Order: sequence, then structure tokens, then C-alpha cells
Amino acid sequence: MKTQRLFQHVTYEVAQSAELIRNAKNLCHDVYLQAGYIHQPLPGRVIPYEHDSVAFYIVALNEMREVLGTIRITQGASFKTLDVWKDRLYPACAPLISDALNGSSCEVGALAVRKDCCAMKISWGLYKAAYRCALALNLDYVIISMDVRALRSFEMLGWSVVRIGEALDYFGSLTVPGILTVSKQAAAVESGNQVYHKMLAA
Repeated sequence: MKTQRLFQHVTYEVAQSAELIRNAKNLCHDVYLQAGYIHQPLPGRVIPYEHDSVAFYIVALNEMREVLGTIRITQGASFKTLDVWKDRLYPACAPLISDALNGSSCEVGALAVRKDCCAMKISWGLYKAAYRCALALNLDYVIISMDVRALRSFEMLGWSVVRIGEALDYFGSLTVPGILTVSKQAAAVESGNQVYHKMLAA
């Protein structure tokens, strides 16, 4: 995916170099540590992730190419969200979950934004970049697990999320699992948040 300039002085791209990937992982570790999602520093300032070989990281960069924010996309692996919530998924969502498991899907997680950049709406741009990736990869579904408060903000932007399970304490945060149907998102954002839709369509 080509670099996309979404906000002044900030660009978004898929991390390709080992340095950018490491910086993305380090930022996620440091943000989660500061938030109390992990309780002590981990070796190499990296949170272990068993499916890293089939994951890639989108990064938000300033003009000095410092990582301001990151989000992870995983394809082709057992989706961790569905594993963690397997006993707490809503039975009524079983057909949708089956479609996501059997269709072309990805899991989006590990959202992290540098604390001093929170006012810059970096997460808005990361969500857009992840959506653009899903479109480019011809995906049908995106699986997420998100902090309850963050999910409310996400939905206020206009994204359409089907909540597929109970809220659980996950990584030290009350977290909800969900599935997004990729083909429905543009219309959902257009009807739910005109300001964000203009940015999404740009």
C-alpha cells in the first residue's frame, strides 16, 4: 500500500523495514505498559505474538519518520479474538462468525498511539489505512477486539460493528469482540459521520 497523507505532517504506510517494524512493536509495548495493560517491561520491549509471521503493521509517521502510532493486521492464522472469546460468543452471531472464519478475513489489533499525539486523531488515520488495506486485499470481514470506550468512539466515527460476544477483561481492559463487513463500511460511515466520511473518501 502506498503512503497516504491524511493529516498535516503525518503519513501512513505499511512498515516494510525491520527498523520500522521493531519501532511499531516497541511503541505498542510502551503504550500498553503506560496504560497498565501489561504490568512490567518485556524483553526487547516487544509483546510476544505467535502469529507475527503472517502479520503486518501499519504505521503513522511524522516527517522525521518517527512512529507516532501503529495498528496490526493478521491474515491466514487462527484468529486470536475468536480463540479468547470461544466460550463467550453470542449464539445468534454463529452464522456471521462462520462466514468470517470461512471467508476472506483478517484480524485487526494492537492499536497504539503515542501519548503526546493523541490530539492529532492518529487513530482515525490508522483506521482508514486498515480499511484501505482490507479493500486492497479484497477481504470480506475484519475481526476486532477493542476496549469498550475505544469501541464507542470507533462507532461514533460511523463504523458498523456487530458485537459478537460478551465484554471480557483482556490485556487489563474491558474488551468487546466484533466483526465488520468490509462492503458495508463506506455506506455506514457516510450515513453516520459525514465529516469522517469525507476523510475516508479522500
